[in-house]
Amino acid sequence: MTAADTIKDITLAVKRCSDCGARFGLEAQFCPFCGVSLAQATWDPSRDPLSGTIVDNRYEVLGPIGEGGMGTVYKVRHVTLNRLFAMKVLRRDLATDTGLAQRFIQEARATAAIKHPAIVSISDFGVLKEGIPYFVMELLAGDNLATRMRARGPLQPREAIDVARRIADGLAASHAANVIHRDLKPENVFIIGAGEIRIVDFGAAKIVGSSKLTRPGVVFGTPYYMSPEQASGQSIDARADVYSLGVLLYEMVTGHVPFEADTYMGVLTKHMFAAPDKPSQKVAGIQLGALEDVVMRSLEKDPTARYSSMADVIRALDDAERTRASTAPGARTDAAAPLKPKMSTAARIEVGVAKRVAEENRRQRRFISIAIVFGVMTIVVVILVFGALTRQETSSSTPTTAAPPLPSPPPTPMPSPSAVPPPPPSATTPATVTASAPTPASPTTVAAAPIRPFRAVAPKAPPSPPATANTAAQPSSTARRSEDFSDPWRK
Repeated sequence: MTAADTIKDITLAVKRCSDCGARFGLEAQFCPFCGVSLAQATWDPSRDPLSGTIVDNRYEVLGPIGEGGMGTVYKVRHVTLNRLFAMKVLRRDLATDTGLAQRFIQEARATAAIKHPAIVSISDFGVLKEGIPYFVMELLAGDNLATRMRARGPLQPREAIDVARRIADGLAASHAANVIHRDLKPENVFIIGAGEIRIVDFGAAKIVGSSKLTRPGVVFGTPYYMSPEQASGQSIDARADVYSLGVLLYEMVTGHVPFEADTYMGVLTKHMFAAPDKPSQKVAGIQLGALEDVVMRSLEKDPTARYSSMADVIRALDDAERTRASTAPGARTDAAAPLKPKMSTAARIEVGVAKRVAEENRRQRRFISIAIVFGVMTIVVVILVFGALTRQETSSSTPTTAAPPLPSPPPTPMPSPSAVPPPPPSATTPATVTASAPTPASPTTVAAAPIRPFRAVAPKAPPSPPATANTAAQPSSTARRSEDFSDPWRK
């Protein structure tokens, strides 16, 4: 839907109050002066008395482009500068209240003092010949938020956060200038270009709400976005705009306002006493995360339980966006995604500290893992070395301790005395010559050396006195046989 189509819709079809005859935009449901429901009507802008006239010799009125509860907005051209502007003229019936007309100009001056990109720029103001006040502002070429939501449905969470943040930023500048909006609603928020917004109609509720034209028991303003304290007629401060922004954010993500009723007072009563449903309860399957907490805190009945300022709202929205981005990294990026909001210094410090703590935790986990692996490897190496040493020691001690003795060779038959000639006797050689160390022997001699059975049995015979321990002295018959015996192993 284009801007031209929006203007065409507003200028041809309107809502009209059956009691006072006031005309309103298509989005209006109740007359703020009478509190009755509005009916469909038509409006012929060509019959407007200001069309084609020149105001204060400066502004040529090209024609009306919209009408609302406060008055009519015209498209005008500065005859000297040849630039297009928008002129808002207070309704004639409201202008009969001189006090109200003066407050209208005062509010225009206060709004003009607010220098912020999100606030509509007011460049001039004055009074018509009939005594009707007006002010001149920039001509907004775009759709208001209400038209955008009707055409496209609810906004994606990222876009809703960005729009709400820009509104909060503009209202923070307004509150710093001691100007409270009091009538924040989608019709008063214009989408300009790639994500830029303009907030219009500052102070409208305060001006008209105090007028004697308002029916007793009816509070001026749009009931769907009105704070409980404003609905009950109490004094208000900046936290009333926080509540209205919460309602607006609720509608942006769900497509519905939190409270609806068939009458003006029915809506106000719910604002004062009924608890709103959470957005996730209103729309099944919606995933808002921390953004839902921001919405619900903004809608607290008690002003002290809400965010105390728009600066607090901005910080909460920034935190919700960071949380949403971290928990849903694959979330869809809108084609007209707005610029990333700037982070405050405190937020940057907090993020930096969190990154350092996370990096330190990762470093400690890596160190512990390396230490565990090194310890396990050390234990394995020690076990392997100990096992190798044990096997080596066992193999070296096996021949002397574990190996069984070699079997004894079968005894050699003793030769007869006639077969072996006796050795020549020697007077100088003692009997121990038979026990002297043998000559170097072959491997067979070494293997049989430990086995000498006949010598082990020698002690059984009584030894001769002159013989040594290794010579067996036998009785005469035995000794003779011993002398005649030649040891076969000593060859």
